[in-house]
Amino acid sequence: MSDSLLDLLPIVVCETAAVRDETGQIIDLEWVAANQLMNESIFPDGGSVIGKRIFEFDPSYRDSEMVRKVIEVIETGEPRTFTTQQGRAAKMLGKVMKTMIVPSERGAVSCSHEVTDIAKERDHANSLYELARAACDHAVNGIVLTNMAGEILYVNEALCNFSEWTREELMGQNVGILTGQNAYRPDPELARKMASGEVIRHITDAETPTKSGGTNQVQLSLSSARWGDTGETVFITYVRDVREERRKAHELRDALHRAEQATRLKSEFLANMSHEIRTPLNGVLGMAQVLAHSNLTPTQADQVAVILDSGNTLMVLLNDILDLSKIEAGRMEAAPVAGDLRHKLSGLFKLYEASAHEKGIDVQLFVHPSVPSRLVFDPVRVRQCVGNLVANAIKFTSEGKVMVVVSSEAHESGGHKVTIHVSDSGCGIAADKIERVFESFAQEDGSTTRRFGGTGLGLSITRKLARMMGGDVTAVSEAGKGSVFTLTFLAETSTPVLTGTPDSNVTPVAARKSRSGLTGCRALVVDDNAINRRVARSFLEIHGLVISEAADGNQALDVLSRGKVDIVLMDIHMPGLDGAEAFKRLRNSGSVNRTTPVIALTADSMHGDREKFLSKGFDGYVSKPIEERTLVTAITKILSGTEEDEDWRITA
Repeated sequence: MSDSLLDLLPIVVCETAAVRDETGQIIDLEWVAANQLMNESIFPDGGSVIGKRIFEFDPSYRDSEMVRKVIEVIETGEPRTFTTQQGRAAKMLGKVMKTMIVPSERGAVSCSHEVTDIAKERDHANSLYELARAACDHAVNGIVLTNMAGEILYVNEALCNFSEWTREELMGQNVGILTGQNAYRPDPELARKMASGEVIRHITDAETPTKSGGTNQVQLSLSSARWGDTGETVFITYVRDVREERRKAHELRDALHRAEQATRLKSEFLANMSHEIRTPLNGVLGMAQVLAHSNLTPTQADQVAVILDSGNTLMVLLNDILDLSKIEAGRMEAAPVAGDLRHKLSGLFKLYEASAHEKGIDVQLFVHPSVPSRLVFDPVRVRQCVGNLVANAIKFTSEGKVMVVVSSEAHESGGHKVTIHVSDSGCGIAADKIERVFESFAQEDGSTTRRFGGTGLGLSITRKLARMMGGDVTAVSEAGKGSVFTLTFLAETSTPVLTGTPDSNVTPVAARKSRSGLTGCRALVVDDNAINRRVARSFLEIHGLVISEAADGNQALDVLSRGKVDIVLMDIHMPGLDGAEAFKRLRNSGSVNRTTPVIALTADSMHGDREKFLSKGFDGYVSKPIEERTLVTAITKILSGTEEDEDWRITA
């Protein structure tokens, strides 16, 4: 090939001959041919390398890779190829060169061409490979790569550690060796996806065997990808050891179950303690009320007033705790009845006007025309929720006003969503503490309890009751500027229906003649607790009633069979024959007192008891501890024939 043709090639070409001594040993190399690019790489300012001995020209060539390869080709007659950026031409051109050396008649011909970009890509690929290899090799979880045939292409150190197989033992094996199968068999749906070449994302739990015969509890995350020029599918499986995680999760579930069980037992205990707690409290408050009617000195009257005030405060706290316990124990349900919400709220509003005016606070009630005159709702719990919010507003307001605004809108359920805003101009609540006031036994801060008293349960109970009625309670407040609490609950549209249908097992009674005054009325007090009977006797004898007593249902029926009485106060829970069964037997008997009014008298005060006993045919319901005015009012209304519906006090 002519030199002019070689000069046109974009590669460095030269031919080198060996210079030997008398023994035939190569002592130098001589350039015997070179193209223009070769000459320019050595002599950029012009010149030629032809005829120059390499070692004489530059002694450093003796140790170069290029010279070693040329000598090998001359001595062995076999070609060599290598890549470098250390050669003289490579350094002069600032490139990475790939050189191929082949034997010739005079020695060896070297052809070098630039591969800088290819070398960079190679180096980058090698860097990424090493990075990926390091990431996989040192990953916490096991990693397995397999091909379409299920052969293992790669496993990392973590997988080897908990499978107890070495990398050498696993490479090339079917992945079934890790699952305890001769050959891995996925479920049919996964097998279909794998065979179709779909991209897979599959997570499952499994138990995998170890080399020594043990088992591991693992989570397998299988995915697929295509790689290489052919687009071959590779399956990537991440194997996560979940033994410790499952153990901790099991311990956590057990701990949570025990905590929930403890809370439930506590709540059930307190809910069941309602009767036992209220019975002695009935004696304390009852006798204190009787004592208040005695001929007392001013000092004694003040002392009795303190007893009553403290007892009533204790009763409020007790009701809060028992209500919360009943909610937590799942023993409280909404008991909706048809009623006039406007009328109920107006009556409630009047109860708080006096205490507000004593503090110099103006209270206002606005009911929007959107509120229907008749709705089906739980009057006891609505009254409790609104009462808590209004009482709080008055308690925490020293001057200004408290406003209650009621509105209603149609709800998707077909009923109504009632919204009640209770706003005040009181001390307000810091923004970061608003949610805290809805927590049980929590107030805005520790000083609140010391300044204003209370258990910190009112708002917590209110929110739970509101949610039980399909609504909620929220608050907006600013410290020093007052608060707005918003109660919502769901109510149905009322249609005229007959309510309070007596128990089907109880014979209806004929209408009774009304009477006025209590003097001379004969009342039977039925209670297994002597103190409770004494309290009721003391209350009623002051008003001129003649009292008889019975300790259980059987004694009551015996007394009622012997003479006429005007009214019966019937305790519900008694040993032997309880009050409910005794009432049923009385109504179905031929006794002269078969139609005598009977008031259910109980310390249970579970929510819904009032409605339950009225629906069974009882004429009234009074909860313990008995309050004298409440008991006398109930008896008076029943004997005079006035409507009981007006009395919707909290009885639980």
